[in-house]
Amino acid sequence: MKLIVPIEFYRQGGVERVICGTIERLIELEEVEEIILVLPKKEIPYFQEKLPKSPKIKYESFTLPSKSLQSRILSLINKFSSLSGNFKAEKFTKFLKRLRRKYQSEFSIKYLANHYQATHCLYFLINLLNPPNLNIHLAMVSHDLFWRFAPLSYPESYVRKYDLNLLEWLKKVDIVFAVSQKTRQDIISIFPEFSDKITTIPNSGFPTKSNASREIFSLGENSSESNEELPIFYLPSSFGIYKDHLSLLKAGIKLAEKKLKFKIVLIGKETDNLIAGKITLSQQKNTQEYIDYLHQCQEISQNNQNIMQEYFEGLGYCSDEDVEKWYRNSSCVVFPSKYEGFGLALSEAVVRGIPAIVSDLEVFREQVDIYKCSDLVDFFPMGDVDALANCMEKFILNPRKRLSAEEIDTRFSHWTWRETAKEYVRLLGEL
Repeated sequence: MKLIVPIEFYRQGGVERVICGTIERLIELEEVEEIILVLPKKEIPYFQEKLPKSPKIKYESFTLPSKSLQSRILSLINKFSSLSGNFKAEKFTKFLKRLRRKYQSEFSIKYLANHYQATHCLYFLINLLNPPNLNIHLAMVSHDLFWRFAPLSYPESYVRKYDLNLLEWLKKVDIVFAVSQKTRQDIISIFPEFSDKITTIPNSGFPTKSNASREIFSLGENSSESNEELPIFYLPSSFGIYKDHLSLLKAGIKLAEKKLKFKIVLIGKETDNLIAGKITLSQQKNTQEYIDYLHQCQEISQNNQNIMQEYFEGLGYCSDEDVEKWYRNSSCVVFPSKYEGFGLALSEAVVRGIPAIVSDLEVFREQVDIYKCSDLVDFFPMGDVDALANCMEKFILNPRKRLSAEEIDTRFSHWTWRETAKEYVRLLGEL
């Protein structure tokens, strides 16, 4: 199998770890002869640093030989675009730019697929991208349908744009890999005619080689980095409306007012500003629900700065190494999300042997079923601050110990990134 993997854009964090974790294990499989990783040129050094050195991985960019017919077509589009700019034909100029991006991507992928004689093409991210017209098997990964199912009101035009784009992909791909059964059912609820194309391959929570974190398994429950006296609750997630950091702030304040001893550590974009009471958010900034949520976050943080400074630590965006360091330091992972397509932090906590407190979402129940770890996870009703505070207080007063390295290996090694990669290869091979 020769697999071409175009990454036209990506998000640092969970999706990036999914990409790296899967590719790291794909190159270990005998069935995989080559992976052609196609990236924006400026991103190639970053992924070369992140991924293991392997002759199986070929790094390419979205460029074409200068004298090729496709390159000449793109040059012609560029000339028309320049001319339209001179005549201030704004709409036509935008159309030509979109056309160029579309064909730049498609021509490059077609050229590379032919050059390497690729057998399959796999997209890890497809939102608002154009599906390529290829004469090889095409597959996609679906992480979520946030525009439809997240508790945030998107404009009808926005929802329709994403729906139509997903429909275009569903028509062209041979198979869809949904990261959870919930995501699969969400797609089917909108486009039931494609149910036979959609299968579920859950992510793994195990560390990837790229974040150099296998050492966590030698730390286990007796890690010198963990603080037995001060329980540390950890939320590794960028700030966003449906991540519901607000409920965690409110729960933490309730516990602080009881004079309990604990620390809450937040990692992810904007979490530093959240604790400082200076948060901004780009999503739906003109909607009332955005305004209300933002106001509540700012008000609760600004009015409780003494508690914020004593009990909370907002670290903002951090490196993978720092994310792992705080997994090692933490006593319990708290994940109060109101919506997730998968919710990687729960699986990441479980396979590190860390207890977790999470909102009662279907995707979290799925992960508990995968790893058979109900003894490690407490659920609370989504958005219920009192219930969340009660779970956290219970943990503070009677903390659970982390699992040992031996327990982790015995209980959870049945679903690692290797098993995920094997499923991708098996299903692609059956096409």
